[in-house]
Parts: sequence; C-alpha cells; structure tokens
Amino acid sequence: MKTIVKTLLMVLLPLLGFTQEGNVRFTDQYGPFYSTYQQDNDFANRKLIAYPFVREADVMWKKITWEIIDLREKMNHPIYYPIDTLHERKSLVMALADGIKSGELFAFRPSFKNNAFEFNQDNIIIPDSLTDLDKNVIVWPNNTLVQRWKPEEITQILVKEVWYFDRKTSQLNSEIIGLCLIREYRKYLGPPTEQGFPMDSIPRMNYLFWIYYPDAREYLSKIPVYNPYNNTALYSFDDLFVNRKFKSYFVREANVYNDRLITDYVTGRAAQLESERIKKEIFDYEQDLWEN
Repeated sequence: MKTIVKTLLMVLLPLLGFTQEGNVRFTDQYGPFYSTYQQDNDFANRKLIAYPFVREADVMWKKITWEIIDLREKMNHPIYYPIDTLHERKSLVMALADGIKSGELFAFRPSFKNNAFEFNQDNIIIPDSLTDLDKNVIVWPNNTLVQRWKPEEITQILVKEVWYFDRKTSQLNSEIIGLCLIREYRKYLGPPTEQGFPMDSIPRMNYLFWIYYPDAREYLSKIPVYNPYNNTALYSFDDLFVNRKFKSYFVREANVYNDRLITDYVTGRAAQLESERIKKEIFDYEQDLWEN
C-alpha cells in the first residue's frame, strides 16, 4: 500500500507544479507560459467586428440615447485600469490620449449647452494638457494655477448611442456614435502650503472631449483589455463596447424638449425609475413585436 501511495505521489506532484523538494515551480512555468500567452493574443492583426449591413428603408424604429458608464463600478474596472501601462494593456483614457497625440484619433469639442458634438474641422481640439499628460504637473505661473487633468480623474464616460430595429432580420441592434470623457476633480484654491494644495470641498464635473466612435474602432480594436473571467482570452476595447461588456444607466433620450436630461424634470429615486423606464421601453419594443 505504501508503495502504491509513493508511486502516485511521484506521478502527481510534478503535474501539480511541485518538485520532489516540495517547492512550487512558478519560476520555471511562468516564463514560457507568459510568452506564449502574449504571442497568442496578437492584437496588431485583429479584425473589426463588422456591423450588420442595414438599409435605411429597413429601419422601422429608432431611438437615440445617452448613457453614463461609471468607471467606479466593479464591472467597468477593465476600462479604468491599469492607471499605468501594464503588459501592453492600458486604460481607455490613456489609449485615447495616446491616439490623439499620435494623430490616429480626433477629439471634438463638447457644446456648453447639451454636450452635443458635430464632426467637422471647426470642432476638432487638442485637449488641454495632453502633451503633459505623462508628467501630471501642476504649476503656479504668475499667481495663476494651471491644474492639469490626470487619467485617474476620469470616473465616467458619456456614451451616445442609436438603437434601431431591422425589419429584414427582425433584430434590435445598437451602434455607438460617440464617447465623451467626464472628469471629476476638486479644484485647487491657491498655491501649495506645508500641508499641500488647498482644495475645494465640492467635487466638480467637467466634460473633456468627444471621440467619434466609428472612426475610433480600428484603433481601439488593437488595444487589449483585461478579461477577469479568462486571462488567456483577452478582448479589445472595440469588442468590449460592441458587445456591451459594461454596466451603464440612461441619462437622456431624444425628445421634443431640446433633448433635455432626465434630471431636468425629475430627481432622486424618480430619476432612477425614469432611467429604467427608458431601458425597458427599448428592450420591450422587440418583445412586443413578437407577442403582437
């Protein structure tokens, strides 16, 4: 019996990653495994997920909505992290910043009134401090504080999206039109002291810029995103958005009242219920067609 047990241990321990001395062979296994893992996920040659071809005449119903992706939600952490580049992975904020600095992406100025955007050359901007984003410096020239935004301050993303029903395929589809980065920060009130910078007690929100998503898909399809469920099956930012691998809530729908926000007419719990109503209305449309 002892001989059988000893034989089984000699066979099973190496398979479980243990040497005869009882030490785990992480060092021996991690190197080749990681290099193979990197090689299999070749994002440079990734292809886009093609949108279904739709004729305008086949669109029998359409609704434009605005949603907020809160990056503090656990499901949205792969969009927010890593703050610094890690194993060729980067956050969406850093990916967009790098794309704008390299000229592969264009940023569009959000309007003051309703944060809308038009895709023309007059609205193309170079976001403030993008050239100094890596330094994250705060300067105090001529008694005027210049507070540059940092990647970790981007806590929300505003998504403009169109939902439509294709009568030819009898499917409800959606396509993202644009992404807007929202910065949450506390304003510095003066020059630094021994305790640091005096800061405003009330957080401020700032809409930085819009990205026209159809033009950004090619670029975002080549940037890997961490997959918390399977580390060997990474997907790209484009995969994440097209397949809606994020959690969001509606803040506006196209309406007759100048596309007003939900919070313009209800607040608190009523605003949450109104957001759920918009969501239910969209998904119930397809179900109601089949039932009726």
